Amino acid sequence: MGFNGKSLILIGTLLFIFQIANFISINTITPELERAQVLAAIASLIIILIGFLFKQFEPIANEKADLIGENKFLFDKNVPDEVIDELAWGSEAILTSTAAASILIHNDGVNILRRGITSSYEFKPGETCLRSTKDMKLISLANTKFYPGRDEFFKFCPNIPSVLVVPINSKAFILIGGWSPKCFTKSDEKWIKNWSKKINNIFSKNNF
Repeated sequence: MGFNGKSLILIGTLLFIFQIANFISINTITPELERAQVLAAIASLIIILIGFLFKQFEPIANEKADLIGENKFLFDKNVPDEVIDELAWGSEAILTSTAAASILIHNDGVNILRRGITSSYEFKPGETCLRSTKDMKLISLANTKFYPGRDEFFKFCPNIPSVLVVPINSKAFILIGGWSPKCFTKSDEKWIKNWSKKINNIFSKNNF
């Protein structure tokens, strides 16, 4: 078993219990022993605290959902080659280096790229996607099961467990679906946000 948040909490708790049991079993208590016991207790509590911090930042490893759709790579033939080359590279990187199962890139009313698990429906952005481009803020839906507006993503991927909406500009965005709830890390979000800025520069360069 590798060291993670739960194992650190367990180790710290066991050490704390052992030092208490040791303290109770001693007949004669000296000042030196008291200092040693206090230091041991503090060390155990620090290990437990570190375990909780580790656990907080660990992505939850859920089983992959059985998503409805086919694995495809579709793109708009009218998009300039330089733009498609960048979108193809970036979408492949996201699908292989994160927990993403599906990617859609929408620009000015057109789905210019769809990759990964793809439904046969034509996706149209709803309130959540439009709010993301209006506010120019990433929207993370860690668990679509509890999101009232989850029907918006039915034509993206009917039973997608988690979604990221990343704005590119006021009329374009990246839509990313994850294999399981809470599967995207803060590092994933940061990387994708930076990539969206690069896409916007390439769009501007190609007057797209």
